[in-house]
Amino acid sequence: MNDLQVVRTLQALYRIVEAGERGYAVSAANVNNRGLKILLRSFAQQRARFKGEILAEIKRLGGFAKIRSSLRGAIHRGRINIFAALANGNDERERVVLKEILIGENAALRTYEATLRKDLPPQVLNLLEFQYEILLKVVEQVRMLRGRGRRRMIVYLFDSAANIEAALQELYYAGFDLKGIQRIPFGDSVEVYDGRGATIRETVLSGAVGGALWGSLVGAFAGFGAEEASSLIPSGMLPDNGLWALVALSAIGGGAMVGSLLGFALGLGISEEDVVQYGEGMADGQVLLLTLVENSRAKEAGWIMRQVNSQVWAKTTTIPV
Repeated sequence: MNDLQVVRTLQALYRIVEAGERGYAVSAANVNNRGLKILLRSFAQQRARFKGEILAEIKRLGGFAKIRSSLRGAIHRGRINIFAALANGNDERERVVLKEILIGENAALRTYEATLRKDLPPQVLNLLEFQYEILLKVVEQVRMLRGRGRRRMIVYLFDSAANIEAALQELYYAGFDLKGIQRIPFGDSVEVYDGRGATIRETVLSGAVGGALWGSLVGAFAGFGAEEASSLIPSGMLPDNGLWALVALSAIGGGAMVGSLLGFALGLGISEEDVVQYGEGMADGQVLLLTLVENSRAKEAGWIMRQVNSQVWAKTTTIPV
């Protein structure tokens, strides 16, 4: 590949990586569990670093620094806000968010794999192979957080070493395998992310698109009904199929308007709450505890950590009992 072809390839990958960064930030904004919020934002910062590395290669090869974001990615991020807000309870909300993350990550994996099959310069190839290996590990962790097979990983943020030791002791007494537990101290693998999380514009956009799609379905059925009743209207007042088109377009426009208003209200509330929760978690937290348990005992493990970490339980509601 010549330099221009490599630049274009990297620009396409850059857009995917940027979508992943912002997708993780938006996903983090939609969960109330401080531990999961911080972990997802850490992944967002990881993608921001990938993006910077790719951009450096683009510039080195003579490419442009400014690259347009993906419209599809913006709509997907807005959809995460809306679907999460409509979920029933914190546990279901997290499952919805993690499912949407995996949709984006599967697209990222395919893009990396297609890119790595190309005839890239050694320096570029080595960089992307390194990023791809990290991406694989993160995707596997997200799959476990959502639940894979009979196993599921839950994450909690602890504000003191005493609390985490007490939690480990209680889990051990309850028969949980401590080999499946991982500690992540702050300052070790927890990266601070200062970028944008949920944006009102993307939520409005996604709401408008979703509302228009629902409106088109409603309008289609209503339009057919209107056509059946069109015999009541004197001939010549509307052209052929005019009444059907009028009803359908009205439904699409109304759906888009309702979706936009819903998106604006949701986006505004998510942004404000996310800033507060993330700030508190980063200020008070010391250790993230990742616990791999049987799916059937996930709520029990969460209940144990809830009791031990009771002073911050009002903010950590991963697994309601």
